[in-house]
Amino acid sequence: MSDQRSVQERQWLASVLPSPQQLDHILGNDPAAALLGLAKTRAPIETGFVGDPGDNPELKKEFAVAQVAAAALEQNSSATLSPEQIQALHAFVHLLARPALRVVDDAVPAIPQSWERLKTAHESVIRKIRGVGRIDTSQRVHVGTGWFVAENLLLTNRHVAGALCGLDPHGDPAWLDKLPMAVVRTNALWDKDTSRRAVWDPAEMPSAARTAMGTIRKIHTFHPLLDMALLDVTGVANSKNLVLRMHASPPATLARHDVYVAGYPAVTPPHGVSPQVAKLLFRDATSSGLKRVSPGQLVALVEDLPIAADKPRELHYSGQYGVANYSVPLWLVQDDPFFTDYGITFAS
Repeated sequence: MSDQRSVQERQWLASVLPSPQQLDHILGNDPAAALLGLAKTRAPIETGFVGDPGDNPELKKEFAVAQVAAAALEQNSSATLSPEQIQALHAFVHLLARPALRVVDDAVPAIPQSWERLKTAHESVIRKIRGVGRIDTSQRVHVGTGWFVAENLLLTNRHVAGALCGLDPHGDPAWLDKLPMAVVRTNALWDKDTSRRAVWDPAEMPSAARTAMGTIRKIHTFHPLLDMALLDVTGVANSKNLVLRMHASPPATLARHDVYVAGYPAVTPPHGVSPQVAKLLFRDATSSGLKRVSPGQLVALVEDLPIAADKPRELHYSGQYGVANYSVPLWLVQDDPFFTDYGITFAS
């Protein structure tokens, strides 16, 4: 790692970590045990750590190292840290500063101290995300998240539509070229054999009781430049009441405006943490089937319209750990045929 990149990483860690006082309050005298409890509700995991972390001296030592490193960064965001200290700090970021919070019994029960204002926004956030559900193949393979923008009409990512068509958006550089014909084939297959249709499920976790589950009847369209697609869903009786209205204008101030990303995030092994911490965070899971809310803030509008192949891709579609998550600023595309052709309206 270059010196400049190392400094940037330390400065980023300093900017997102709780203060030493907050860490002392949260972690107490047994940081490993405290973090185990947090992992069950805050980390992006499907199944929690098994066993007593106090029985693992290496794990306990690593968290103690992180506490010392966090205190050093509080004093000087460019302080020199060892690779072991930086590695340990990333575990704190996953559990304390950048959590993916479980939605349980129509509520977020574990709101971090650093996001106290989520308590004020809680009822509004929960009400708005009731129409957010996971999208699975007919074999119940999780491929993404979708939410209602009109009755029987889901908005999702274009790459999710690609995955429903059997393409590999993450591993095949030519998948976009293949998508138009793949959509035609998939729609024809679903028309011929309804048992092959994908499903939408707003449940907080996968279960046999799928009372609100809908069937994805058709891939209506996908945007030629942006990571967006529209799906026709049937079988959800109250879909009109689940519509999440999109705003026709941006927030008064973009920078540092609070946002809450809801969905069923895919999980890959965490950046820069030890095997012990990876086991605590993810165990053997490579994907998550649990509804979550991630609090965050807008940073900036990357680039204004007009949209073109080299322009921006607020529909969340990708992210880079330690840098930013990227989304489509929907208020800028409200007059796009992608929306107007299907009668989708924006809130004034």
